[in-house]
Amino acid sequence: MKRIIALILALVMTMALVACGGDKPTSSTPTDPSSPTQSSKPTEPGNPAASTPAEKPAEDPDAWKYGGDLVIGTANQPTIIDPHQNNGTLGNVYLALHVYESFGIQDHNGKFYGQVFDVEESADGLTVKCTLRDRQFSNGDKITIEDARASFERAVALQTESGYDKVWKDVTVTWEGNTVTFTMPVYNINFLSSLCSTSSYYKIMPKEICDKYPVTGGEVQPNGLIKAGTANKIDDVKDVIGSGPYMLTSFTDFESVMSRNENYEIINNEDAVGVAAPAKQYMDTITIKVNTDAGSRTAATMAGDYHIGSVSTEMREQAKTMGVKFADAGTSWTHGIFFNLSPENAGSPVEDVNVRKAIRACLDVDAIMLSVVGGDQSRVKNLEPYAVVKESAAYASTKMEDSSEWNIKDQAKAKEYLAKSNYKGEEIVYLVNSGGGAFYKAAMAAIPSMEAIGLKVNLWVVDTGSHGATRKDPAAGHDIGCWEVQKRTDNPVLHSTFVTGSQGWWSSPAKDAAIATMKSTPTGSPESVKAYNDYLDAVIDECPYILFGHPMGLLAVRENVEVNTVGQVNYYYWNTYFNDNKK
Repeated sequence: MKRIIALILALVMTMALVACGGDKPTSSTPTDPSSPTQSSKPTEPGNPAASTPAEKPAEDPDAWKYGGDLVIGTANQPTIIDPHQNNGTLGNVYLALHVYESFGIQDHNGKFYGQVFDVEESADGLTVKCTLRDRQFSNGDKITIEDARASFERAVALQTESGYDKVWKDVTVTWEGNTVTFTMPVYNINFLSSLCSTSSYYKIMPKEICDKYPVTGGEVQPNGLIKAGTANKIDDVKDVIGSGPYMLTSFTDFESVMSRNENYEIINNEDAVGVAAPAKQYMDTITIKVNTDAGSRTAATMAGDYHIGSVSTEMREQAKTMGVKFADAGTSWTHGIFFNLSPENAGSPVEDVNVRKAIRACLDVDAIMLSVVGGDQSRVKNLEPYAVVKESAAYASTKMEDSSEWNIKDQAKAKEYLAKSNYKGEEIVYLVNSGGGAFYKAAMAAIPSMEAIGLKVNLWVVDTGSHGATRKDPAAGHDIGCWEVQKRTDNPVLHSTFVTGSQGWWSSPAKDAAIATMKSTPTGSPESVKAYNDYLDAVIDECPYILFGHPMGLLAVRENVEVNTVGQVNYYYWNTYFNDNKK
């Protein structure tokens, strides 16, 4: 009986999807008949075993995991297939991460591993030597040092001026034989993390593709690199050639299909955690279907059109009866508010530190985070009011919690701070985006506490499209801007949100000195750790922002799918497999 009800519900939800007006996701994966890597029989969602499994050695205990066509429904629309001009959005990162390799890659714990090159950093961090490995592109051609050089120089030239200055200014680049050596006059904390990050622009492709889409303009720098050049974006799928575990088969505004790269050689970084761990390539194909409507994604996931998708909070219990399970996707985003401390906002009530401290003292962060996740307590496992997660043992600190200032929900103390301030009842403009998202939900929980101590709050709601630009404009008129920042696990100085102050325009002698030290000393060094604690002291004393905490990310997954992602927001699916064939 339950089976019948589930089937009826699936049909109803599928019909609801059509009524939403969006393109209904199809149950079959488009194939390229000319591609030898495609399965001969497409997978039906909910029955991936129908796909012809890849042939694997009989002695391989995981041979049963190979085969199938994975369908992912997401709002993160891939728009650019040129990794050197990747704008950093998740959809574009998905593609680049699967199709291309960089010089190296950084794992979940912040350790660097080689990919196309062996990467060796000197003890003082001033020299990085990269030696070319024996790797192949997806078309079977061996990667040469000329391919790597052309790719690197094109990628650098297409960075923004600020991106170039952040990493490449004053760096000497020396090519010799099958090696390239980077030499820096002072330690640059951004160097390896940029060269080897999962969303890195520095992907390796054939030289002839770089020549087909050449760099023009820009200015040649003393180190021979071009700064702020331009180039036509790669626009032909046939020109998307990398050495990653998958290759791009087709690309439209609504769907991207990747098939297994049969020339890929697994890199056995056995001690790596997360994205740098060996890529097994279990799936025959991975299809990314774009669906920007949350309700439609929920319906398609519950109906089985997506193997991996999303389900709205209110539909999760029903989804569990229809073959959907929820996988912990690791830490997601840190939510918080930033006070507009720009000179362009001079005279604002929040310019007074006692007003800021009054707000911090009155807020109930537990209630705010529960509001953000729709009351799902399981998604708020830890409240961390600082920039780095617990895995970073060198930087882990409870200083902010121990300061008796954060999440104390103390209305009396908040009123004491307000009495010390120059606050005269002026409006405090609190900027959020519309649509009932996390920022709006956080504000709905925070504002009553602020009003209870005597603050007058004007909630300024703008459309989501305008929000990104408005919150970055210090003259827009807001006193409080909301933000979310992706957490790192290696070094808090790589958090641009907290380091540059670009979300709050905060600058002070104590903060600036701490950041300068962290930028010029190696990760985890005593100098760096002390500077981070000095930075925390400045945050406690000056209260430029208030972090609420981070919710745990959730993936809605069909019951027959095993997802293996560790602590990544930029998901990778090469180690995902169907469990139906397990004996």
